[in-house]
Amino acid sequence: MCILCYGLTGEEHWTDVRVGPEAHSRVRARRRRLLSQILAAYGLDYSDDPTGLTSLVSDRKGNVVVARSLGEVWAASEELAGRGLDPLEPTLLGRLANEG
Repeated sequence: MCILCYGLTGEEHWTDVRVGPEAHSRVRARRRRLLSQILAAYGLDYSDDPTGLTSLVSDRKGNVVVARSLGEVWAASEELAGRGLDPLEPTLLGRLANEG
């Protein structure tokens, strides 16, 4: 499936729903920053397009997976890393707290 068709399909993930007065772009920017930090700890890179329809998860070997929702981002990350990822790992949380 091409990227255009992929962007027109799929469902909105529950985490994409905006709650409160904060601008959607600001929520996405915060999520982008946090996902980038988390995935970097596992040797992965995260980016999303300006429209927020799709995300890219890549490893440092050049493999790239297109994802439409946070659930797909997580599945793609585990696939590329070749293992389960634990965002609540104490070492990772400590690193995020120091970077924050």
